[in-house]
Amino acid sequence: MGYQLNIETTDDSTDDTCWHRSSNLGMGSICRTMREFGMLTDWQPIEFPALSDFGLTRDDFTGPGQVAPGKSANLAAARAAGDAVRSAVEPDPAGIPHYKLASHLEHWLIVPAEIRAALAAYDAWPAEHREELEDTYPAWAPWLAFLRRAIGHLGIRVY
Repeated sequence: MGYQLNIETTDDSTDDTCWHRSSNLGMGSICRTMREFGMLTDWQPIEFPALSDFGLTRDDFTGPGQVAPGKSANLAAARAAGDAVRSAVEPDPAGIPHYKLASHLEHWLIVPAEIRAALAAYDAWPAEHREELEDTYPAWAPWLAFLRRAIGHLGIRVY
């Protein structure tokens, strides 16, 4: 398994440069490096709304993504609430929340403000530190280019 990150565009572009793919090990290295440079914020426990908040139980599900008659609106509301959690952002982010890169299963949205804050933290480091990293870590320059490109769009969706 690995990570696929997609730059969210308004035109649903299928441009290959909108994707960044990484193995689990590779993403671990990226996250460690980002943490060293102050680009990640600390892990915060995230709570998704419970199915019961929307009048749903496990017994209401008749198949993958299918619910018993009369429960479709409940499912739509639960999905919308989950999407809101995945897209939430702090008013003044200090970087990319670690949990958004630590789990590729939740389809997190990394918004431009989080990316800008992460890149500002990186760019604040002395040039010699950044150059040394970029010279010794071959995957870093493409990752930075991907982050910089995403700022001009809706953000990055993690898969």
